[in-house]
Amino acid sequence: MTSHSNDIEEALAAIEAKDYSTAFAMLRLLAERGHPKAQLNLATLYHLGLGTRPDGKKAAELYEAVGMLGIAEEHVSALAYHNLSTLYFVGALGLSRDKEKGEEYHRLARDLGFEM
Repeated sequence: MTSHSNDIEEALAAIEAKDYSTAFAMLRLLAERGHPKAQLNLATLYHLGLGTRPDGKKAAELYEAVGMLGIAEEHVSALAYHNLSTLYFVGALGLSRDKEKGEEYHRLARDLGFEM
């Protein structure tokens, strides 16, 4: 069995190759095992509807879970909060626009060092 870091790199390579269905399947397995970077990238696939149907609620759940972990490495949690703020500012399938929540998550991303 390959390590999680190899698996995540393979999933990210699938995204780069625009093989979203493969990336989605790989990321979903890693996300279910609690891999935060996989959860972050899976949320983006749900957000954009790549390799799956768009699902703003699922994307928001994943982004929030990763943000709450407070992972500074590669700005993982800050990026999750940034993406979540974007979801609320513009809305997404299954998720209504909410300026107050957008501003809250924008602040959390900034507090974690994410410069917009």
